[in-house]
Amino acid sequence: MISKKNIIISLLLIFSTKLYSEVSIVSYGWELFERVTDSRTNSLANANIAYPIAVSGAPLLNPALSNIYNNKIGITHQSRIAGMINSELIGFNKNLPDSNWISISILYEGVSNIPDTRNVLLDWGADGVFGTFDAGEGNGILDEGERLDVNKIGYFSQNQFGLYGAISRPYRKWQVGLGVKLLFHTIDDHYGLGAGINIGAYKAFKNTHIGVVLNNSPSSGLIWDNGNIEISPGSLSVGMHHLISLEKYNLKLNPLYKANFLLNDRTIDSKLLFDTIPFEIFGALEVIYKKKIFFRFGLFQSGSLSTGLGIILKNISIDYAFIIDNSIKSLDNNHLITVGLSSDWIKEKVFN
Repeated sequence: MISKKNIIISLLLIFSTKLYSEVSIVSYGWELFERVTDSRTNSLANANIAYPIAVSGAPLLNPALSNIYNNKIGITHQSRIAGMINSELIGFNKNLPDSNWISISILYEGVSNIPDTRNVLLDWGADGVFGTFDAGEGNGILDEGERLDVNKIGYFSQNQFGLYGAISRPYRKWQVGLGVKLLFHTIDDHYGLGAGINIGAYKAFKNTHIGVVLNNSPSSGLIWDNGNIEISPGSLSVGMHHLISLEKYNLKLNPLYKANFLLNDRTIDSKLLFDTIPFEIFGALEVIYKKKIFFRFGLFQSGSLSTGLGIILKNISIDYAFIIDNSIKSLDNNHLITVGLSSDWIKEKVFN
């Protein structure tokens, strides 16, 4: 029979193991909530943290923008690196009493059939015979006389599932918002669970909007099944949007700008410095014709270009984005398509 004493000892052993787990400050782990977005947002180089537009990706960039989505459900599919990486996004929002709005996003990104070559090297030394302990045996390097066994190549997958909820409300002429994100990450037979918080705000000054977001505030954490903990430091994003109306031509021009200030050099693209703080700059332009047809252009900090088209009808919107990778081999050219449906229209068709 298991005694209370044995149970307490077991719990203490488990707890002490967690105490001695490795805690690391990392520059990765939460890209799911940056890469997986809607087509309109991506074609604008994710620069729209101050642009109040009705898209499912807006609350992911700035939780204060969850009040703009106007009861729409957005569904996005994205294909990257010649179809090797696929992602999905479903987002919707709803107005609540007392001028509050809530937004929910479900995210997924997966990579399958990743080659596992850890057991391919027959590290038997120069004589090619196991157990003789000659020069080169067991050193982990492919030496002369050794070979690779391709039959020992295995395959595994990596999957990330995210849940994001944001709520926003007016406060002293600002719209402020709080976003909570949950992450479930699997790599082969390992898994990790994490949580993080974003805080955002935006304000309108006639035709100009200002947006401010604290990402991973104060930091986001991911704990793995082996007890290791990865901490991702926070960052500050500041953005601006300005509306230029050309009524004579039925055109509206919307230039956008965003700067990310990082607590660590989070990406290889963070080559700019503000004093000692690395930062990134993004820019975009959206041209709207007769409030129904959209042309979009964006520039990422990495130098990658984005383009997009969109059309809005009564109860449906369709958006397409194409991201042009700036690397030599252009491996990360990718396509996105988003369909937005009015939740009221769906309710009317399904339940009436």
